[in-house]
Amino acid sequence: MIPPGALLPLLMVFSLTVSAMQIDADPRTIVSFMDKGLSPELDILSVTTDISPEDHLVFQVKTRGERAQGEVADHLLLRILHGKVYVFLIPINKENGNKVLMYETALQPDYPLLPQVLEQSRENDMPRHLKVERVARGVEFTLPLEWIDFGKDFGFDAYTVSAQVQGDTLEISRVHDQAGKGRGGSNKFSAVTLLNKLCTPQRLRAGRD
Repeated sequence: MIPPGALLPLLMVFSLTVSAMQIDADPRTIVSFMDKGLSPELDILSVTTDISPEDHLVFQVKTRGERAQGEVADHLLLRILHGKVYVFLIPINKENGNKVLMYETALQPDYPLLPQVLEQSRENDMPRHLKVERVARGVEFTLPLEWIDFGKDFGFDAYTVSAQVQGDTLEISRVHDQAGKGRGGSNKFSAVTLLNKLCTPQRLRAGRD
């Protein structure tokens, strides 16, 4: 028999475990632990997804801080796994602008590992009308919803990295931080599951209006 005084701590642990499982199971959101050993602008706190009023898929990557200038090799990287591996790279330094470099490669069985070298594809299958906007302590990547193939699985994660760009080649020399689901990084799920999760709050809001 469990002593009455020990029951509350056990319930609290169970509640926290269930809560963590629910957060990790939600395809819309990645929550990353704070790492005070990193500079604030390199420490990813969350990656969230949403659908804009214009029916675009929005990825928002939030960090603990931001900076105007500093080490030029530092970048924020969003990776999408959707039939292929798509990589979107933007400088950490705000003074370096909002130009995004885009790469794609074949999806390999060891997809949780971030490739150290990426080549820009000549047959570019990147989504058109990609929009990138800096927000407070983070970046938003907006993709057209029609780019999504709902017959394929979908996955995403985010990184802060040190990377050098030479011509069409991207070389990642160091990963500062990673926000992904599961031990191996980003896991994949049905693209339809993501869409259903994203649309449910909108339907509820529309019903109240």
